[in-house]
Amino acid sequence: MKKTVLNTALSTALIVALGVSVSACGGGEEHEVLAIDRVDEAAELAIKNAPPAEDMKFPETAPMPAADAAGTEAAVEVTATDSADMATEDAAATTAE
Repeated sequence: MKKTVLNTALSTALIVALGVSVSACGGGEEHEVLAIDRVDEAAELAIKNAPPAEDMKFPETAPMPAADAAGTEAAVEVTATDSADMATEDAAATTAE
């Protein structure tokens, strides 16, 4: 019993101490720092220090062939029919259980 009370008291003291230390670190004089004033300077410095751009050479590729409109419509109809059949089968299986 004493061990449980001691553990509870120590845990509570640790939590309170942690809360006080965290709140003590923050605060003080608050001031707003605006980086907007230095954006142009930072951009100039970044451009000056940046490495030169690399010339990337990509292999030539052939464009993808256009899909056949009739084939696309048929695939959509089959998918819709399959989905409807599956829904019917699921409903029948649920009802059978």
